Amino acid sequence: MSNLVLIFVCLVLGALLKRTGRFPHNTHTALNAFVIFVSFPATVLLQITALFSKTPVSWSLLLPASMGWLLFAGSWALMGWIGKRRKWSEARTGALILTAGLGNTSFVGFPLLEALLGNEAVPWGVLVDQLGSFFVLSTLGIVVASRYGHPRDGKARSIPRQVFTFPPFLALLAACGLSAFGFVFSGVSEVIMARMASTLVPLALVAVGFQLNLSPSTLRRYARPLSVGLCYKLFLAPAVLLVFYVFILGQNDFVTRVTLLEAAMATMITSAVVAADFSLDEELANLMVGVSVPLSLFTVFVWNLFLNYVL
Repeated sequence: MSNLVLIFVCLVLGALLKRTGRFPHNTHTALNAFVIFVSFPATVLLQITALFSKTPVSWSLLLPASMGWLLFAGSWALMGWIGKRRKWSEARTGALILTAGLGNTSFVGFPLLEALLGNEAVPWGVLVDQLGSFFVLSTLGIVVASRYGHPRDGKARSIPRQVFTFPPFLALLAACGLSAFGFVFSGVSEVIMARMASTLVPLALVAVGFQLNLSPSTLRRYARPLSVGLCYKLFLAPAVLLVFYVFILGQNDFVTRVTLLEAAMATMITSAVVAADFSLDEELANLMVGVSVPLSLFTVFVWNLFLNYVL
C-alpha cells in the first residue's frame, strides 16, 4: 500500500511547504504547469503504447473501457443540472463535473484492487484506467474545462483549439499513431519516459496539498457542493453503473466486479490540476481530492462487501 502512503505524505508535504513561507504563493501554478506539459504527456505516451502492444483490440475491452465515459457523462449531466438549479458559478460547476466525473483508477485504484481482489484484477484495472479515465480526461475533460473555464494564460481560444493544443491530448494522438506502427518504448527511451512520468503523482499531490484548506470555515463554505460531488463519485455513480452492468446488461463476472470497484474510487488527482489550469474553482477541486481519497479507503471496502452478495 505504498502508493496510498505516498498520497498522504505528498499532501502533507505540500501543506507544510506553504506554511514555511519560503515558497512563492503561486508555487502550485508552476508545479501544475510542469505536470501538464511534462509529467502527464510522458505518462500518456508510455502507458498507452505499452497497453496497445500487449492488448489486442476486441469487444471484451468495451465494458471496462466504457465505465470512465459513462461516469463522466453522468457527472456532466447531473452537475450541470444542479449547478443551474443552485445558480452556481461556471467555475464551480466545471470543477465539480471534472472531479466527480473522473476517478483515481490507477494510483489509488491499483493497490486497492490488488488488496481486495488479488493480482489478477490489476490488468483489467489498467484497461479501465487507460481506455477510460485517461482518454476521457484528455478529450471530454478538456472540452468541459474549456466550456466552464478559461486558460490560465488568459488567451481566448475556441474549445476545439484548446483541446487540440492541450499537451496530454497531443501525447494521446502521438501514442495512438506510434501504436499503429507497433512502436514501444524500450531501453534508454523507456527509462527516460518512465522517469518523467514518475513525477506526475508526487508533483500533482504536492500542488494539491499546497492549496488544500481544511479549515472549518472553508469546509462550511463548500459543504453543499463538496457533499454533492462526493455523494455522486463514491455512492450514486457506482450504484447506477451496478444497475446498468448487472441488472440491465446481465454482466456479473470478475471483469464487471473490477470495473464497478474502479467506478467507486476517489477523485482523479490530475482532474484538480486541469481544473486549476483552466481557472475553475481550485479550492473545491482540491477539497474533492483531499477528502475523497481517505473516504474511499472505507467506501470501496464497503462496496466490495456489497458486491459479494450481488455478483
